[in-house]
Amino acid sequence: MSSKNSPQSRKSSFFEIPVITKYKPITGYGIIGNTRTISLVGYDGSIDWCCLPKFDSPSVFAAILDHKVGGRWSIAPVGKASSTQRYIENTNILQTEFIIRNSRVILTDFMPCSLHYEDAWASPPEIHRIVDCVKGKATIRMRIEPRFEYGLSLPEMSTSKNGLSMRNQKNEMVLASSVDINIQKQGLAVADFKISKGQRETFVLSYGEYDPRRVDEYQTRSQFLKTEAFWKQWVGHLNYRGRWRESVFRSALTLKLLTYSPTGAMLAAPTTSLPEAVGGGRNWDYRFSWIRDSANSLWAFRLLGDKSEAEKFLHWLIDNNPSLDLDLKLMYSIDGSSNIKESVLSHLEGYRGSSPVRIGNAAVNQFQMDAYGYMLDALYYSTRHGSNVSEDMYYRFVKPLARYICENWRKPGNGIWEIREWKDHYVYTQAWCYAGLERAVKIAKITRHSEDTAPWLSTMKEIKAEILEKGWDEKKKSFVMSYKNRQLDSANLMLPLIGFIEPTDKKMKLTVDAIRKELGHGALLYRYKIKDGLRGKEGAFLLCSFWLVACLAKEGKVEDAMEVFNELLTYSNHLDLYSEEVDPLSGEGLGNFPQAFSHMGLIMAANELDRVLDSKVGSVR
Repeated sequence: MSSKNSPQSRKSSFFEIPVITKYKPITGYGIIGNTRTISLVGYDGSIDWCCLPKFDSPSVFAAILDHKVGGRWSIAPVGKASSTQRYIENTNILQTEFIIRNSRVILTDFMPCSLHYEDAWASPPEIHRIVDCVKGKATIRMRIEPRFEYGLSLPEMSTSKNGLSMRNQKNEMVLASSVDINIQKQGLAVADFKISKGQRETFVLSYGEYDPRRVDEYQTRSQFLKTEAFWKQWVGHLNYRGRWRESVFRSALTLKLLTYSPTGAMLAAPTTSLPEAVGGGRNWDYRFSWIRDSANSLWAFRLLGDKSEAEKFLHWLIDNNPSLDLDLKLMYSIDGSSNIKESVLSHLEGYRGSSPVRIGNAAVNQFQMDAYGYMLDALYYSTRHGSNVSEDMYYRFVKPLARYICENWRKPGNGIWEIREWKDHYVYTQAWCYAGLERAVKIAKITRHSEDTAPWLSTMKEIKAEILEKGWDEKKKSFVMSYKNRQLDSANLMLPLIGFIEPTDKKMKLTVDAIRKELGHGALLYRYKIKDGLRGKEGAFLLCSFWLVACLAKEGKVEDAMEVFNELLTYSNHLDLYSEEVDPLSGEGLGNFPQAFSHMGLIMAANELDRVLDSKVGSVR
């Protein structure tokens, strides 16, 4: 089961700087955020990706997509050094420690968050960076190269006694500083300063301001304490006491960062166009909220005892779309719009030359019946297993969504992997139609509407019979991708997890074995190996491997599940963050980063393992 790559070769926590390559590894970053946007902070102290003021705003730093024109903001020692990164425990406050000969400097990065949710400025569009010398002395360089509009616009710059102003016709941003900043050329400002043990310097980037205030007016110390309290109090509400507390909490904190708090929208990832294979064309914008992601995040947070903001998003959709059953999209913008147009930024070369760089996502126009199953599943679990569904909610949403599935489940769609070349009857999609109706039946019984369930139960029987007949391949001894495409699909590992089939059913056990044999590489699984019409290959999809862990645990193969799970833990980066995919040969992280799906999968797999182990050896809680 072990991979050829040792965990040590995949998961370094000690780095040499300056970086001599044009691009750091995709997983060479930590993240900070304020539940409205996120910044990627490299192990060298460079912010190489940040969109302000929101997740889906145009970037102000995008060096991760073009090292020449993307823009960055770095704080690091002058000359050679080494670094390590860590989070302050149970927070999203990031610390990068630089070791310069016998000296040590700690860079603390955060974006302010407050416990006062009703305050419009509980999460201002600011990045605070604190430089503390804890040993010896060092020379530090602060270098800022902002590029508005995804690198298209060099801002006008001017300095004052308080810092730096940066602006163009659409954007204004300031950098308040405790040291003097010098403009070296258009679009580049630098501050070199010496720092000795016990000394501190502070920088605050604030979007939407014309002139910088004195740096102390941004109240960095107070904001730090509020932000630390915000994250620790949120983690304190989680009730997970299992065996993988550190990894589960980091995944939960990451999912919380990926949630747009004004609407509760859950992002798939905070980045765009990080490639699924370097040099290939599988580069997508993931800064949107998929119904499936919101439903799965609700599932993950429910396992941790937290309702999550995803529940807020689902109810926001309901409140703003009374005809949801006829107008349900598979994805939405963080503001709830489905007006998402895909375009190419040809002026950016892409990560390590991986073009095209896309913004927007044309998959919004695809037809995916599984979205209706997700919605009913989310309604069921977000209302305490259906017990809090009101009469109005039942008649406006539950009953119409169930009816829509009954009337349309036979229509072909694009499937969970959003294959653009063709539509088909995907087994995974059909199983989710079954699961959605099963949730609707439960809600109807709880709310005393059992008279509505007869057609739903009848359709469930039809769906199951059809999948068992057309979705099963006797030669392959496995459920297959679709009725026409007889190749294997790792998405079918979800079938027992959503209640379509028992995990110990012979057909499901054979399917698990076949998927591992044909799509597996150690603990890793590819989604599929069909020709999908796209250029280039892709890596192994981490979520599928976490599904595998849950399947094995439910099947009773606990030791096997543990071995797979423990290997998967080695594929996180130095901060326990996961990418979308992994190159099985090199262990390199691929795809947009960090990926919500991967962290949801970890939480689900850990809980399933804990449940089985508790039943065998007793709880660790």
